[in-house]
Amino acid sequence: ACHKAPPTEAAAPAVPPPPPPPPLQPLPARAPGLWETSLTEIGSAEAPQTLQICIDAQVDKRLGILGNDLSGEACTEKGYRPQGDGSLGFLAECHTGAGVVTEYSGSIDGDYTHDYTMKARLQTTGANLNSVASYEVVSRRVGACKPDQKPGDMISDGVKVNLVDMAGQ
Repeated sequence: ACHKAPPTEAAAPAVPPPPPPPPLQPLPARAPGLWETSLTEIGSAEAPQTLQICIDAQVDKRLGILGNDLSGEACTEKGYRPQGDGSLGFLAECHTGAGVVTEYSGSIDGDYTHDYTMKARLQTTGANLNSVASYEVVSRRVGACKPDQKPGDMISDGVKVNLVDMAGQ
């Protein structure tokens, strides 16, 4: 008998785990001025909500993900990662009190600082809430705020309110 060692199977090379995704980057600032925004809940029979809002740097920092309220300060994690197709993938987790958490995810196409389209999925949990909704947001800077407008002024359905005044600040 031949004293050859029995053939051994070659071990498959170890596949390294994929690298972790890059950290979230802060969303760029929207240009100050008058913005026109249309919010459509996907799958809803309701007409899109169209609004205009006058923003400056301070209001922009406080705006929520959809750009129609001042919930941005409630978000503990908020940012984006560039995607391979040129869009920005975004994530946010916002705690709005009483144990309610809304998680946002989606993509932003276009120039977030001047003219963009966002597709967003919202999942809200806590305080006996459990809902999921999807929105398309089309937003663009249309020029300077009008002389009778101040930052935070929002016009929706012909009604003008100031988000900053409503927040008591």
